[in-house]
Amino acid sequence: MEIKSSWQEMDKEENLLPKGDIKKGMHLKKEDVIRKLNKRLAWKIAFTAIFTPFYFLAIFIVVSLIGKALFAFIGLFHILGLIFFIRQYRIAKAFDPSQMSVREVLQGYLENIHKTVRLEERAGLFLYPFAGSAGFVFSLSQAGKMDEALANPKIWLVLLVTLLIITPIAHYSAKWLNKKTFKSYTDLLETRLAQLDEN
Repeated sequence: MEIKSSWQEMDKEENLLPKGDIKKGMHLKKEDVIRKLNKRLAWKIAFTAIFTPFYFLAIFIVVSLIGKALFAFIGLFHILGLIFFIRQYRIAKAFDPSQMSVREVLQGYLENIHKTVRLEERAGLFLYPFAGSAGFVFSLSQAGKMDEALANPKIWLVLLVTLLIITPIAHYSAKWLNKKTFKSYTDLLETRLAQLDEN
């Protein structure tokens, strides 16, 4: 049974297919959009979980209190991000095609993905200056020039210019990566929603 025709029939006749038939259709190789979206959400959880411990490890490596505070803040922020990604993933997995209309399932997935990406990018825009500062402090600390740098106004100017350059680059890189990761699948879901509206 083609998942596309199944979904259209469900919305048109207001009937619900057996859960087994729906899941079987959703796992067809070329129609498995929802499972691929879930997989990409799982990637975000995995990457965040892998990198978060390194920020806390840096706390014990960096000598300066400023560096320790920055890495602690970034680590805690990533823990919040991890909790958020897990929550969004669980929401996505909770959509039950056997208990909801096709339109509700598609719309729910789209809203969930858009919310995840939007909040991640906004949070990143806030976090990038702290991450850049932490990296800057870490390099100075490792070079043993932390005290000299803090007393030198030119170093602060270099840091400011660096953050002004790095922050937009990191932000638009994240937007590009999310676009590459999700857009082709969300576009497909939006196309299917439009097709359902036409019928």
